[in-house]
Amino acid sequence: MRFASRSSLYTPRTIFVGLAALALLGTACSDEPERCTASICEDGGSGGTGGDGGAGGMGGAGPTGDITANVLRYDYTFDLATAEATSKLALDVAAPGGDCYSVSCEASSLTDVTWNEGPAVSADFASNVLKTCGAGMPAGPTVSVGARTTVSNDTWWNLDVGFSRKKNLAGGEFSYLLSWVGGCDRFGPCDDDPSKMSDFHFEVTHPAGTTVLCPGTLAPGETKTTCDVTNAPTYSAFAIAADPLWERAPFGAYAGVDLVFYEVPLGTLASSLDKASVGAFMDWIVSLLGPFPYGKELRIAGGPTAWLGFEHPGNILLQEQLDKLQLDYADGTMHVLMHEIIHQWAGDHTTLASATDFVWKEATAEYLAYVFEDIARPEGEAAATRAYWDGISPQSKHWPRPTDEPAPEVQAFYGDVYGPGPMVLYLQLEPLIGRTAVLAGIADFLSKSGGRSVTELKDALEAASGQNLDAYFDAWVFGQGAPVWPTFDVSATQLDGEATITVTQQNPGGKLFPCVVEVEVKGATETARVALDYGLAPEAAAVTMTIPFAEPVSTVTLDPDHRLIGTKTGAQPILISRPVWIF
Repeated sequence: MRFASRSSLYTPRTIFVGLAALALLGTACSDEPERCTASICEDGGSGGTGGDGGAGGMGGAGPTGDITANVLRYDYTFDLATAEATSKLALDVAAPGGDCYSVSCEASSLTDVTWNEGPAVSADFASNVLKTCGAGMPAGPTVSVGARTTVSNDTWWNLDVGFSRKKNLAGGEFSYLLSWVGGCDRFGPCDDDPSKMSDFHFEVTHPAGTTVLCPGTLAPGETKTTCDVTNAPTYSAFAIAADPLWERAPFGAYAGVDLVFYEVPLGTLASSLDKASVGAFMDWIVSLLGPFPYGKELRIAGGPTAWLGFEHPGNILLQEQLDKLQLDYADGTMHVLMHEIIHQWAGDHTTLASATDFVWKEATAEYLAYVFEDIARPEGEAAATRAYWDGISPQSKHWPRPTDEPAPEVQAFYGDVYGPGPMVLYLQLEPLIGRTAVLAGIADFLSKSGGRSVTELKDALEAASGQNLDAYFDAWVFGQGAPVWPTFDVSATQLDGEATITVTQQNPGGKLFPCVVEVEVKGATETARVALDYGLAPEAAAVTMTIPFAEPVSTVTLDPDHRLIGTKTGAQPILISRPVWIF
């Protein structure tokens, strides 16, 4: 997900806002109980109660008590002009069943609360939770609950999260409804657990001539557009984008997938891309991760978004002026497009076990885009990506996978993962277990759909490499508070035609980081590179290597190719934060 004119520039604890700042809004629902009947929920008192024997439900017929359930399917209707919406959740009820179901909801108000297509017997709406009760039902796909609301025209954290209407590049109105992690309940009742996968049906009513995009299989109409997607997470699948000026332009068919661009007049995203390179990337990523998980068409649309890009199943939104931005990537448009395509597997088909596992999703998209740059793109692209990651990593205020109690909110740490994430999860492991094992571990990890954790990623990398990675992940990945990255003292002495290079870790508490440290030594006419290997379970702070070197050493450079997070002893602290691009 990543734009510079608004908030795709992230700095620790601060998000830069460019052309126009968005007001930050508080929670939409009061923490006071709300008065609910079968037809309306309003601010005020407590909800109604049911008949004898139930927990707010009908009692008597069928099981009673609170239901535990998974949402099998969301049916969501949305009127683009009025922002009126209806939600229906089809539930798979766990044994023994019951007559009341509670679900997260941050909508400002609800009406027409239903239970199995009829009016609910009672509905309590308090503390951002809707509790709906009706006739007791047994285990199985036996219950549906629904409600009507009007979605507020609000966004959060200077991002696209929420519902917004903005002017596009050509002067038309771009509309965007976006959930993100834990945010689907802003648009009506929704289980906001990021690990849950469901099916979705969207039905969007819109003015004639407006193009609407939503996830999955798209069925456009003159005034009504529908979409259906199976097995997707709410953070990315709960999304609708629309623009009356979009022009549909087929881009090409690659690896069995039709890529189609939607841009307004003056849009130049598609024309800035090398079709042959995009096709080669599609062939490569499908060969690594398997068939595209969301049908035969991938739609790529430009809009005035805060992120540089966002991955919806079967849909990608790119910042409409991405190709004109001054980014730290050598080819920003291609890099961001690859990143978002990778998210179709890494984020959508396989998703987060929890919000604190956010790092693996972004790290995987970044790393695989980098690998393709390294093996198939022009010289210098991969090096620029590494230098960017290395440059922003010291700014992170959280460890890649935070273990703080209570856990930080995702909006507090998501920008901290873009540099350290791909480096510590993958790049730094290449010299320790090999790139082949890293790629095999990623492919195995992503072969299983559903919510997955950083610990499960570690297990997959261990299985692919045959190595124990506990010490590595404990040192580099998991932690509380702000990370303290390693410091290296580097020395080189030359005598009798040889140079002896010593690297010593100097970290608080004597902590040792598993890693391979590359050092470059130069003399007047001679240059050499050495890799000093601490291994996966370091036992000593110092590692030494002697190499043939015929002349006095004049300079010693730590990590010349930006493959390792760390600083050289005596290096000046970084006082000016670099921009962090979010996508």
